[in-house]
Amino acid sequence: MAIQRQSNLTEAKEWFGRLDADFRANAAIRHLDGNIEIENFFRDLLNQLFGWSLTNANWSGSINQDSFDLEDRTNRIAVQVTSTMSAAKIRKTLTSFIQNHRSTFDRLIFVYPFISKTASEADFSKQLAGFAFDSDGDRLDLSALLQRVQNLEIGEQDSALRLIRNELKPLGRALQMGVDQTVEAIISIIRYISASAPDPSNLPEFKPDAPGKLERFKAHAEFLKRQFLNNVTCYRAVEEARQAVGYDAARAPRCAAWLREKSLSALENHGNDARQAFESIVSHLVEREHKAGRDCEEQAVRYFLADEFGRCNVFPNPTT
Repeated sequence: MAIQRQSNLTEAKEWFGRLDADFRANAAIRHLDGNIEIENFFRDLLNQLFGWSLTNANWSGSINQDSFDLEDRTNRIAVQVTSTMSAAKIRKTLTSFIQNHRSTFDRLIFVYPFISKTASEADFSKQLAGFAFDSDGDRLDLSALLQRVQNLEIGEQDSALRLIRNELKPLGRALQMGVDQTVEAIISIIRYISASAPDPSNLPEFKPDAPGKLERFKAHAEFLKRQFLNNVTCYRAVEEARQAVGYDAARAPRCAAWLREKSLSALENHGNDARQAFESIVSHLVEREHKAGRDCEEQAVRYFLADEFGRCNVFPNPTT
């Protein structure tokens, strides 16, 4: 739906803004290692956005190709990933590329890790010698890639966003040095679910039935148990978040009410499959944090929900 598209674009724009800021900061201190590391991110992203089959030319051929970093020989496309947008850089690259690779490729594309590229009115005809190069269309900035994301079918858009999120996730943690992003995310989640829940006093009395619950979900018991054990390293972050937000006698029942209501809805939507229901709640909470521009470790959310399940707050037995 349109709302999901807008949400996806908002998150993609946030991540691209972080990438832009990171490269501008690195340029200021002449730290250029990121140019190499970002090549494979753009390889995978361009393949998703344009349907190309780019590979890293610096791996398949000589180390550090003279004029491009990525290549798709089937579509005869070469791509240079660079943070230098000057006309001198373009001239130097075109000269070397046309001299050495004109017979192999029909198109050379520059990709920049910045929201906006610098405009270029330079005349490259001397270097081109008849080779087709559009100084606007063959130079892609992050805004151009964002427009491409906007035009994707919704499933492809979700896939591209997951790639962007996974590849650029460390940039989010760098924005708030000294702040535990996992704790901040769980605090946000607790506030969200406690504020969104119905008033527990207006709900039917709920008595936890741990044995009955485990019987109901015995087919998925090992899966749910693993969510707790595999992510137990997040215990401290979850407990710090609970203490910080005040997970007290007033807030806890509201969280429980939201989780019970959400889990029943998830079960109905997934044919009473507890595994799929659990995954859908994890995805809902993680994506909400990411869309709001906050970083959120999925394993922390898994631990938090698994802990709530252990307290008999998640996946209640049906009332009889």
